[in-house]
Amino acid sequence: MPHKIGFTVVYASGEDESYRASELNSHGPTVGGWQSAPDCSYPQELILQLHSTATVQKIQVLAHQYLIPQKLELWAGNETDVQLSPTTAEFEYLGFITLSDNQTTGFTSRELKSVTVPSCAARYLKLRLHANHPNSLNVHNQVALIAINVLGQHLDSASTSSASSELEKPDSEQNNNGTGHESTTATPSHSTNNGNNNALLLVNNPKYTSPYDDLAFEMYVDQEVARIIRNMEAKKQQAVICERFEFARKLKLAMEDLRSAGERLSKYELEKRHAIQLEDYERAKLKKAQMDEYRRTVYQFLEVDDLLEINGPLAKNDECLEISMPGGKRPELPPPPRLLQVPGGLPGREGGIPPTQNSPAMHQSPVSPLHLHSRPKSPAPPPCQHPKTSPTTSPTNQQPHGYQQPQSNLRGSQRRHKPTGGTGMPARTSFEAYEERTVPALRHCHTTTHREYQLDGAPEATKSRLTEREKKQAALPISVYGTDLVEKFYSKQYSDKEEGLRLLKEELRALVSGDSNLDQQHNSPNKIARAAIFLLHRALRDKVYAVYSLAAEAIRLFFTEFVPARVTPAEVARSVDRLLPELLSKSGDPTPRIHNMAVHTLLSMADCREVRDLHLIPVHLSRPLTSSTHPRLALSRLEMVEQLVLNHGISTDKQSGLTCRVLSEFGSSGLHHPAEAVRKVAERILTLVYRVNPRLVRKQLPPDDDITRRNLLYRQLFHEFDRIDIQRKKEILERNKQVVVTAAGGAGSGGGSVGQGSSSSSASAITSPSDTSQQDATDDKMCIFCLSRFDSFTEEGLNIHYWRSCPMLMRCAHCKQVVEIATLSQHLLEECEMRKSYRKCETCTEAVLYELFDQHKSDASCNREYCT
Repeated sequence: MPHKIGFTVVYASGEDESYRASELNSHGPTVGGWQSAPDCSYPQELILQLHSTATVQKIQVLAHQYLIPQKLELWAGNETDVQLSPTTAEFEYLGFITLSDNQTTGFTSRELKSVTVPSCAARYLKLRLHANHPNSLNVHNQVALIAINVLGQHLDSASTSSASSELEKPDSEQNNNGTGHESTTATPSHSTNNGNNNALLLVNNPKYTSPYDDLAFEMYVDQEVARIIRNMEAKKQQAVICERFEFARKLKLAMEDLRSAGERLSKYELEKRHAIQLEDYERAKLKKAQMDEYRRTVYQFLEVDDLLEINGPLAKNDECLEISMPGGKRPELPPPPRLLQVPGGLPGREGGIPPTQNSPAMHQSPVSPLHLHSRPKSPAPPPCQHPKTSPTTSPTNQQPHGYQQPQSNLRGSQRRHKPTGGTGMPARTSFEAYEERTVPALRHCHTTTHREYQLDGAPEATKSRLTEREKKQAALPISVYGTDLVEKFYSKQYSDKEEGLRLLKEELRALVSGDSNLDQQHNSPNKIARAAIFLLHRALRDKVYAVYSLAAEAIRLFFTEFVPARVTPAEVARSVDRLLPELLSKSGDPTPRIHNMAVHTLLSMADCREVRDLHLIPVHLSRPLTSSTHPRLALSRLEMVEQLVLNHGISTDKQSGLTCRVLSEFGSSGLHHPAEAVRKVAERILTLVYRVNPRLVRKQLPPDDDITRRNLLYRQLFHEFDRIDIQRKKEILERNKQVVVTAAGGAGSGGGSVGQGSSSSSASAITSPSDTSQQDATDDKMCIFCLSRFDSFTEEGLNIHYWRSCPMLMRCAHCKQVVEIATLSQHLLEECEMRKSYRKCETCTEAVLYELFDQHKSDASCNREYCT
């Protein structure tokens, strides 16, 4: 199993006096790393001597945030005289890595590069760094490395003993570069019950690398916590081999919590170092006490000593425990102590907190999820004097049974020390000011329990729930509706937001009916509308569905009842522009109820006459789709456009967004979407447009030929077009028949008494109900153009006959539309897309190309008598 290989830097071609190469020998949050000398020559070289000969498999490099080399070469060597002559020693070239210039992050992030090298046995590693990436921060053209990590396997047996001896050293004497983690995993504390003495069956997997040997873990976790986590990992592997799976589960959970605690402790360590550099020793002392208290609290909360089984196996570690609390989640780590809460933080000084008998404990840890029943049950808390909570109290403040809220944290959030004549407390950073501010969940609480944590004798001032930034942001709604209503929209409680939406709806209804209490003399309808849209837009983004649905209902009320005859078109356009993007994004939500509510709201807004006249929603919805558009969002847009076409029809106004050209382009873009459901709706839209303007639709599609019809999508679509064409021709023929019958009836009635009898008989023959029904029955099997009858002439058979073999029909050579031969000239002059190339001959009334018109006039075929 690859593990960390310890090393020592034995040679550096140059170094900064403040950042020497020896900094690379250790890993930790406070390591400064190595930097080259200012304005040095390149390349720079570093030589690392491994603690023992090892097979190197992986190398990790953590670069500086702005002193970044462009290229870094890796070399390996085994010569023993490398330290004597580092410049002439021979090394084997392994490869190179390149580093980013870090401009995209603004030189605030460090790049961690992990590279797998060809397996090679080596005792020395050489890193050759080339010139730096130029940037404004690197004024002396330096390069730097924060840390280096080598992963591999030892080749000699001496490494195990040396690592074990190093592990026994105190933390201050250890080389954190090689922690001896491999030795801890190789020495099980006890043998297995089944006689299996090889405790490394699992950890010897050649492909497994411990995540706790990674440089990302080393550099950001407290060193003591990191050592405990590695010991726990070894214990976990041994527990798996011994089939102590419950113990392994507890160790896994504890390692996750310890890692987060270790990252926080490393941050405190950096703050302590910073205070030392500023010679702020009082603050450094407080930070140290804060670290020690938090470390002790975490160890006690997780019961680290019991999990490590220092004195041998414990039976309670193998007991199956419930890992979750009654609330559904296992308790989280206790919060860190505040900077001014450390017991005896500054003894003997003014402003300190003297430990008294009545002062609460530092922190009372909740019951560990790993040993829930092993601890003695705490006595039940005393009953609250006011069991009923305030409507504004968050339900999250009610802790589950068995969890006691730490009193010191609550006091620390409200406590402020009075200024004294002595030395004041050290100035706090912005981070600590954030940590010690009033807990938001308690800031709005008005119960007597909360008042216990106020300063003694200090009057409780009634403060607004809105911050100064929120007041500036909501200045318009506050001036219109008042602070109380706006505060409900900014509340963290969904019940307050629901109440605010109901009050806003009642106010809008009162404005419609004329019973409102608002000062309408100073608040115009446009101002009221703008303030309402601001609040509705905020509520529309809420994640709670109850608030979201009420906001959507209020939006529909706003546009259907309040807007008509009150709000100007410009303000209506502003309101739609503010709400439309949010509703469009909600229409693509995977949750059906959120999606349906957004679609219903958008269509209701589009039905409003004031909104419809502005053509804002159709223009937004009918923009062409791309293949990268999310399927749910594309489907919602297509369905809404289809519904708008069915409700409002296809418009001739070019600004409406529902013209034939716009809809045909929109449907064609949906036809090429990868989602099948989207393509089906796009087909329906194209079919609706084809009924109005076939030419524009066919212009957006490929040519209608045999090759195109091999595609199933186009075959179905063109088949539907053919059915519409046939239906249209039937309707034209029916109208023509009606015209003929009407003309014949008019001629018969105006022909005098001589032909009255014959006219009456002919008219009766045409309009006889029995004859008409009999004729319709026979026409089902007859072609209406060539009058041929066949039993195979079903609806589909007639379509095939019209398309292929009817002698009275032909296909236009330009637009491929099937037309009647008798109307071909009319089609070429009026309907065909090439109609501008044709001219009507006055002699024979035929459609002739402009280029051939003179030749046609001189031809003998151009003869009126012949044509008639």
